[in-house]
Parts: sequence; structure tokens; C-alpha cells
Amino acid sequence: MELGAFYPYSRNHNGKGAKRQDPVAWNSTFEDISRKVLNIRYTLLPYLYTLMHEANAHGSTVVRPLLHEFVRDKTTWEIHRQFLWGPALLVSPALDQGAVAVKAYLPNARWYDYHTGEYLGFRGQFRNLPSPLEDINLHIRGGYILPQQSPANTTFYSRRNPLALTVALNDSQLAAGQLYWDDGVRIDAYEERVYLLTSFTANRELDVNC
Repeated sequence: MELGAFYPYSRNHNGKGAKRQDPVAWNSTFEDISRKVLNIRYTLLPYLYTLMHEANAHGSTVVRPLLHEFVRDKTTWEIHRQFLWGPALLVSPALDQGAVAVKAYLPNARWYDYHTGEYLGFRGQFRNLPSPLEDINLHIRGGYILPQQSPANTTFYSRRNPLALTVALNDSQLAAGQLYWDDGVRIDAYEERVYLLTSFTANRELDVNC
């Protein structure tokens, strides 16, 4: 559930006659873990939606390997157990049964823990990161601004909630990002130019500008 929450198309599949897999079929602990990570997905939907726009309009990728962003770093060429959402969000899931830590590679950039906002303070190296059952390792790359929104039970209701920005400054204390926004219903909003595309920049000395 924690990994699947970060698939572009996040859906739990099952077959007829097989044991149920939805969260409430297990126990309250599993429900809480699933709710927590799906709320993160819903919180980040504006960022994901913007990535989808970029893929549609310019042919970029939504989920991408680390080498896509750090092609000169040959270490990233062999990494297949981590991935990025766009350029800014690094996902390092626990893929082995019973694992309590993840050997993750943090390329040469400034990285912040998504859950705590803490600056990690290391880069360009592997680290064993704690991976408790209730958390998936997520890190935000410095230099980017991620649009987000308070989650709700469905996208219809979450889209009515306030928007916010997560600002992760790079080594130069700068960051930038975009937000694509339409009515969430119209199929051809981009083609008919019925949408908002806005950019954000941040400078520690000048704050955030839109």
C-alpha cells in the first residue's frame, strides 16, 4: 500500500475468489498505515497533476529513475529500487519482507525528509535509512516548490480545500516550482486553454513570489 500510493495510477487489484486486500479486510493497524500514506498521496495531488500536465504537454516523465535527473552520476545508473516523482520527490520503499531499514542512495543535491522537514546533511552516498512499518522514506530535493492541498475522501472534495506550498531551498537558498490547475472534469482543458499554469520562485531573502 505504501509503495502503491506513489504509482501514477494507484489502485489495488484482486481476483475473484482470492482473499480481500482492501485495508479494512486486515486490522486497524493496517487501516491506519494505509490511510496515512494515501493522505500523503492526496496531499501531493496538485504536484502529481502538474507532472501529468508536463508529460502530456511536453513529453516529460512522471515517475522516473534517478539517472533521469542525475545522469552524470554513474551510481544512479544501476539503481532500480528507488524512483522519483518528477524532479523533486525521492521515493525509497522497503521491498524486502521484514525489512526495518532501506539502503538508499541520495544523489548530489540538498535533501529534506518529507515527514519532518529536516535537512539530511549528506549527499552522493548510500545510507541505511530507518524504515518502520508505518512510514515510507520520502525526500524532497532542494531547489523545488511542491504545490499541495489538504486531503479529503475524494478528489472532488479535496479540490475544495486550501492549497499550500512546500518550499525546499537548495544550497543557494533558492527554489522554484509550478502548478497546473483546471476544473478537474473537462477532458480537453489543455487543448482549449481552460486552465491555470502558474510558477513560483523562492529566495530566502525575498520569500516566495508567484
